[in-house]
Amino acid sequence: MLPTKFILNNNEIIMKEILPRKSFFFNTTEKLRILFSFFYLAVSVLFIFSKSPILIFGIVMFFIGLYLAFFRWVLRYFDIKNNYYLITNQRIIIVEKSTGEIEQERNFFEINEINAEMNGSFFGNIIFGEPENIFGKSDEPFSFFNRGGMNFTEDKYVFLSVENINEVIPVFEELGLKVKKTFY
Repeated sequence: MLPTKFILNNNEIIMKEILPRKSFFFNTTEKLRILFSFFYLAVSVLFIFSKSPILIFGIVMFFIGLYLAFFRWVLRYFDIKNNYYLITNQRIIIVEKSTGEIEQERNFFEINEINAEMNGSFFGNIIFGEPENIFGKSDEPFSFFNRGGMNFTEDKYVFLSVENINEVIPVFEELGLKVKKTFY
């Protein structure tokens, strides 16, 4: 499956190649985000039908709510459909299937923690770095308030929809990396 455009570094070997499953893993954080996005949509509809000066604000809120509830999942689906993942002895790589171009990569010395979030069937996501908290950190600014609020920031370096994570974790451990496992 390795395209000819893809070039490995010196002394780099592929340890594991992963094709994501074309479905989603919903952890507790994602379930709460979905619930909040529908609440956001309902409030925006109330603003739209109020026929007051906040109508324009309600329309903007409605489109933001549509994105949060539905369209971001469409974008995630295309990421899952069009990408595959590589683990080498030096880095993790997300490659676009059709072109063979590297979309994202991260060297292991840049990764301070690996989090595997999965269900009982070992299906889930592998996050390279600290997972995004649903309410963010206390020092992060949010769009409407100075501190606090719902955090919809996606994890930057993540392998989405990985099956058999129990077969992937030993690869990281063999490379000397610790993996924090969370079951949902």
